Amino acid sequence: MPTNNFSQNGNATRAPYTRAVAVTPSDTVDLTEVSRGLNVHSALASCPVKVMMQGDTVAVILQLQTGFIYPLRVSRVYATGTTATTVVALY
Repeated sequence: MPTNNFSQNGNATRAPYTRAVAVTPSDTVDLTEVSRGLNVHSALASCPVKVMMQGDTVAVILQLQTGFIYPLRVSRVYATGTTATTVVALY
């Protein structure tokens, strides 16, 4: 279970990001921390990214536009179902 450093502090989730960590998608390994945002890149304008949202028990596939920052609280980015070539978690 990833650490949720922002569970008790709503204001911190609106503050600027202070860290960016490259994510290696995995079907079995959670992120170290729940993200505050995701940024994805692909050769295409958009790509599917399979994630487990914070607190959920069922994974979802999101169609994300490349190059945008999405304010997503994600605990896992799956390899299966993700075609993004680069995934960055923002904290």
